[in-house]
Amino acid sequence: MSETGEKAREASVWSGDFRRHFKELSRKDDGTSALLVEADDERSVARQARLAEATPTIPRIVYWFMVASPAATIGGFAFGLPRRRGASHFVPLFVLAGLFTGSLLLIEDIDKPFSGQIRITNSDMAATAADIAEDFTEDHPGRSLPCDATGLRLRT
Repeated sequence: MSETGEKAREASVWSGDFRRHFKELSRKDDGTSALLVEADDERSVARQARLAEATPTIPRIVYWFMVASPAATIGGFAFGLPRRRGASHFVPLFVLAGLFTGSLLLIEDIDKPFSGQIRITNSDMAATAADIAEDFTEDHPGRSLPCDATGLRLRT
């Protein structure tokens, strides 16, 4: 996923190339590259699972139903208060409203993992990419990476 929560096309380009090369190897090889193909298949399945987990799952109509239901409940509770309203009547009303509102905001925030207060950042992925680039420059001095800063291939 990209920083905006969209599917990163760079990862698809590279994973597609890996898959193509591994399958070519498995056709030419006597079976030793089957482990590479299997590991690539597992990586692909794990990526698809991560993409599915990152997609918001609560439809907008369901979310607004979840908003309307507590609003009606709180409204009914407010109209059910006696005529002589004191602090002992208003405090539970405001606590109930705060709990309902907070729980709905929390549900919406958790359902969108790349935005809001509770969000997944790309800092771990950036650290991994920097580590891989460092390893590449140590192993291949004087050679440049085969991709640009966004991960797109420089040469075919």
